[in-house]
Amino acid sequence: MWPTVVALIVLLVLILWIRAREPEVAVVPRLVGTGKYAVEVVPESDCSGGLDRICRSRIDGGIDMMLQARLILESDDRFERQAIRVSIRGRTVGYLPRANARDFRRAATYVGLGRTLIFECAAVIRGSADHYSVWLDLPNDGVI
Repeated sequence: MWPTVVALIVLLVLILWIRAREPEVAVVPRLVGTGKYAVEVVPESDCSGGLDRICRSRIDGGIDMMLQARLILESDDRFERQAIRVSIRGRTVGYLPRANARDFRRAATYVGLGRTLIFECAAVIRGSADHYSVWLDLPNDGVI
């Protein structure tokens, strides 16, 4: 009985931790891109495991997987105050490049979405077991 109770407690803590990482919002603005998938996400060493888990069903010749990504604006990042974290299926896969993140925030403020913390856009994961890269389909190739 104790192993079951411990397992349930661990599961509950894990669920709460995942929910705390991504704030919930009632409506997430969905960005419509150009269809070029021109913005490559900057990978972070901590995030490579997330991509491996997402790409478990990889094909021998490589992968070209279309998904939805969440762009999460972070103001508390210790390295970059205007960082935008990219998350797919609840897993962090990297960050928007610094220049794109600044332009994105400026454009969001300009169109009245400056207080919005989460956006969604189309993404594609390309690569093979050796290396994956995430590309985002953003309006104007990186600006709203």
